[in-house]
Order: sequence, then C-alpha cells, then structure tokens
Amino acid sequence: MLHFEGLRKKIIKNYFTIIIITVALFEGLFIFYIQNYYYDYVRQSLMNQKDYTNSVYDLPTTGSISFESKVKNIVEKQNTEKNSMYAIEIINKNSEIIIDPYGFRVKEKVSYEDVTRALSGVKDKDLTPYTYRQPETNEHVMSISVPLKTNNIIEGVVRYTVSLDKIDNIIFKLTFGLILAGICILLIAISLSLRFAESLIQPLRELKQFANELAHGNYSIKLKNTNISDDEIGDLAQTFEHMAAEIDKSEKLKEEFISSISHELRTPLTSIKGWSETLGYEGITKDELDLGLGIIQDETERLIKLVNELLDFSRLASDRIKLQIDMVDIRHLATGVVNQLKVKSSEKNITLSVEFEDEEIESVQGDKNRLRQVLINLIQNAIKFTSEDGFVKLVVSQGEEYTTIRVIDNGCGIESQNLDKVLDKFFQEDYNKAGSGLGLAISHEIVKLHGGTMNIDSEKGRGTAITITIKNKLIESI
Repeated sequence: MLHFEGLRKKIIKNYFTIIIITVALFEGLFIFYIQNYYYDYVRQSLMNQKDYTNSVYDLPTTGSISFESKVKNIVEKQNTEKNSMYAIEIINKNSEIIIDPYGFRVKEKVSYEDVTRALSGVKDKDLTPYTYRQPETNEHVMSISVPLKTNNIIEGVVRYTVSLDKIDNIIFKLTFGLILAGICILLIAISLSLRFAESLIQPLRELKQFANELAHGNYSIKLKNTNISDDEIGDLAQTFEHMAAEIDKSEKLKEEFISSISHELRTPLTSIKGWSETLGYEGITKDELDLGLGIIQDETERLIKLVNELLDFSRLASDRIKLQIDMVDIRHLATGVVNQLKVKSSEKNITLSVEFEDEEIESVQGDKNRLRQVLINLIQNAIKFTSEDGFVKLVVSQGEEYTTIRVIDNGCGIESQNLDKVLDKFFQEDYNKAGSGLGLAISHEIVKLHGGTMNIDSEKGRGTAITITIKNKLIESI
C-alpha cells in the first residue's frame, strides 16, 4: 500500500505540478493557435470579399447603372461563385435592409456596428470584421460591411456574414481531444512519478536501516546492492559502507589500544607499587634498595614516555602541534641519537651504527626536538624487534631538495598484509610486545609536518627498512 507522505509526497507533488503546468501551457497555446488559425482564415476571407466588392462595384461600366442594379449584380456574381460560406445583405444609406441573406426584399432597419461604421465614411483600411453573437438566435458570427460609393458618395452597404458555430464546434472537439490527451499524459506522469519516487525512496530506506544498524553498533552490516543504482545515491551508499568499515576498524583498534594501554599502565604501576611496599620493609639490604629504586625509576620513565606519546597523539589529532623551526645539524643529530641508544642496543648485543653517504651534510630547516623524537622512536622500535646479535643501522644521505634518513635492521620484519597498517594509530602487529602503537603514527605525522614522507619496506623474518625524507628548506628564511 502506497503512503503519500514524506519524500514520496514531495516528489510526486513537484513532478505532477511540473507536468500539469507543462501540459496546461502546451494545450492553452495549441488551442489559442487553432482558434486564431480558423478565425484568421475567416477574417482574411471577409477582407478578400471586401476587396472583391470594391473592385466589382467601382467598374466603369457600372457608372450609369442604378444602385439597385449594381447591388443585384453583386449578389448575382456572388451566387455565381457558388460560395455558400457568406450570407449577403444589402443595406441602403438609411440603414434599411434592401435584400436580406435569403434574397428577399425587406424594409427592416438595422443598427449593426459594422454597418454604422461603413455608412459613417471611415477609411477603407479601417474597415475590419466584427465578431459577435446574434441577439435573436445567439449564433456566433463574424461580419464585415463594405460601403458602396459612387463619386465618393455612399449609396449603401453590402454586408457579408459568416457563421462561426461550425468552427467553434471543430475547436471544441479539438479542445476536448487535447484535454483527454492531457489527462492521459497526467495519468502516465503519475505512474512514472510513483516509480521514480520509489526508485529513490527504496535505496534511501535501505540507507536509513543501514544507519540505524550503525547507531546500534552493528558495523559489519552490508547494503543490498540490488536496489542501489550507480549514481549519487550509490556513491552515498558506498560512502556509508566505507564509513562503517572505518568505524569497525577504529572500534577494533580502540579496543586493542585500551587493552594494550591497560597492560602498559598496569605492568609498571604494579612494579612501582610492589617495590614501594618492599622498600618500606625493615631489614632491606642496600643491594635490594638499589635494585628497587632502579626498577621504580625505569618504570616511571616508561610511564612518562607513554603519557608523552598520548599527549603528542592528542595534539596531532587536533592539529595543535607547532614546529619550532630552526637550523638542524643532521650529522650531529644522528650521531647523538645513536650514541644515546648504544647502551640500550648493547643490552641485546645489537650492533648500532650510523653511516653518512655524503661527505658534507648541510643543516636543514626543522624542529630539532621533533626530529630527534622521530629518530629515537624508529631506532628503539628497530632494537625492540631485532634479536640478539643483530644489527641496526642509520643511513643518512642528502640531495638538493630533500634529506633522506633510513633505519635498517635485520629483525623479525613485518607481515606483508600489515605493511599498510603499521602507520595507523594504535596498530601493533605483536600485542605481546610493550608499546602503545602510537610511535610510528606520531613519527609519520611529524615527518609530514616537515614536508616529507615515510616509507616502510619489510619482509617477515628478513628485517625492515624505514625511509624518511624531509625538505631541506621549509621556509625561505628564518
């Protein structure tokens, strides 16, 4: 059962209104054209009769003939033409009918407007047909009165009259046919508008159900593509599906992040709480005290790093990180970071080195602290995922426009299906490893702020190479 409400009502109303206006205008113009065509034909015929009458009545051969003979001659010639279209009346200068349309001689006085004008002596060019209804019979007629002159003296009038009833009947039939055709068109338009409305409403109804499912947390729902066409609505449907997939992905990442962060927070907090209680016991040895304080310090630094990553992520998400642009000595920065992390790499017996492919590495424009953060993050990740006796190498090269830094290791590598995900926020390939899953995402954003890119090449079990490029000059001058 159809319900004419909402969008369906609007579509049908607007569509139907347009069709009605179009059909009405078309039929109105067509009827107007038909009426004018027939009436103009009659009007032109009467004007031709006027010219014909003037030419016949003004012949030199009729100069000495009486008025009665002249008009009789006009009537006879008209009858000879066998033209039954016109009714002819002969009227004298006293507005009295001499010969009526049936050929009888009567002395009836008339007051037709066209007769009055003809007898008043108006110019010939001003004589035009009149359209009116006969008072006695209500017949619709058109007539013209032509003055009959001799030596510019009006002797009488010949009046031609044409009935318009047959023409009106033809016009009525055509109009009635057009109205029936218009009704058929409107019925077809209603049918088409209903189908058109349904073709729009059905996919929108599915989109509404889809959105309701999303609102209730069902992000794995799929649209039925059978009712969705390849148009703007189809694009909207694809956008909805993509949005659902992204929301589902984000929800899973959020759950994984919460699980990971909970673990990351619980582990150091448990250590800190346990050792703080242990240090409160009497009789604790100095070695135990030093060990406990060292663990508390390490776990505190681990918490501080985690909190800083979360703060950086929050700032990046809201575009609140601003670079402090200065000249950065890349050679000095890379060497300093490697020296800083050599102690950590030596704990796993990992060889950590730096290599400069160009003898001269010029300073670049950038934020020194943020670039140090990126290098530390990349190298720490490489150390974390590299087994003992492995290596991590930092390679620096420089071109005219960009500086390239590569962090290469022979660690466990990344699965090929995860290469497109490792730069996503909260993503961790191995959730058993410590970390928040924000380090690479934050580093990637910082690199982009420096007008650069980050690319990852990796093969599972063979190692990973992360390449970052940054612009040498971010602004014209500092």
